[in-house]
Amino acid sequence: MKIELSEKIKRFKPFLFEELYRMEKAERAKGKNIISLAVGDPDIPTDSSIVSCAVKEISNAANHRYPNTKGNENLRRAVVDWHKKRHGLSFDRDKDVSILVGSKEGIAHLPLVVMNPGDYCLIPDPTYPTYRTGVVLSGGHIYDVPLNEANDFLPDLAKIPQKIVNRTRLFFTNYPNNPTGAGVTLEFYKDLVKWARKNGIIIAQDAAYCEIYFDKPTPSILEVQGARDVAVEFYSASKTYCMAGWRAGWVVGNSKVVCALNQLKENIDSGQFNAVQNAVAFALKNHGAIVPGIRERFKARAAAFSEGLRQCGWRFARPRGSCFIWARPPVKISSIDAVCLMLGRISLLAAPGSGFGGCGEGYVRFSLTEPEPVLAEAVKRIGSVNWGK
Repeated sequence: MKIELSEKIKRFKPFLFEELYRMEKAERAKGKNIISLAVGDPDIPTDSSIVSCAVKEISNAANHRYPNTKGNENLRRAVVDWHKKRHGLSFDRDKDVSILVGSKEGIAHLPLVVMNPGDYCLIPDPTYPTYRTGVVLSGGHIYDVPLNEANDFLPDLAKIPQKIVNRTRLFFTNYPNNPTGAGVTLEFYKDLVKWARKNGIIIAQDAAYCEIYFDKPTPSILEVQGARDVAVEFYSASKTYCMAGWRAGWVVGNSKVVCALNQLKENIDSGQFNAVQNAVAFALKNHGAIVPGIRERFKARAAAFSEGLRQCGWRFARPRGSCFIWARPPVKISSIDAVCLMLGRISLLAAPGSGFGGCGEGYVRFSLTEPEPVLAEAVKRIGSVNWGK
């Protein structure tokens, strides 16, 4: 029997980061000493206090049963308390919060609950590839919104054609930004919320890197008056607490959207393991003792790596947050050629900017999720490249 796959799956390209993992594996199989700065996978171990909490929770037989899909009360309460302390916001833990099996899962599912076939979703370019997933599955259309360095990698709302705006249901944003490292101000969010309310568009702000900021604390879009009429915000334990493999996150904001997303999840998954949820609740309750050290370490890495790249002739805007450096090589060269050249000559793998969208062409993304000595060696290797030959 010949198996015919769906037209929708044919629209999916291999996921960028899985392709990069495969490239790294193939080069290591050749015996090369590869430094991979291609994927944002934190090398800093999860804090030992979180691990100890998890071990205790795993031993509790009550946690071996099915969890509540929207998240257990302990974690939802911890989420509510954290946002009150961090942003001064109050949420109803039953209506305004849903726990996710990593924020990636919720982001991919969101278009399925707010979009109909033919609707448009605005997606920044360059972008995190997962924003496209649910749009394809929902039968929607994508309109790429350029993020240009000249505009501090912020979308220019006035340049989005009104005929597209009129057909748009959803707009994904992401600050601190992956891949550019750009930051955001509350003033921009005020303008965005005003525009979204005027045009009846839902804003999905991906705040995965909200605690990896290098200047002032990152604001929440939900701090803006009226934002809850149009916005939800996604959070992740992956970068904040270096818990990438634990797969836990949450969404807060507009209760109708949050509850609809949870209703979809009830028909797809059974929620995250309660032991993991309780470990994340512990992390939130001990945020002040755990996160500042992680943030300062990424900030120091960004400063050192940026200075090294600058001395090597690379060009870039100073990152305001995240764990990435978004830079252009010393000479005009395509993103993929730059990445392949470094992989072939100096055994260093980075992510091609073009893999994040057309506006990423000419850029390379370096992840700072390797130990400091490895990053220093990476800069040394980059400095040895003769880009003229």
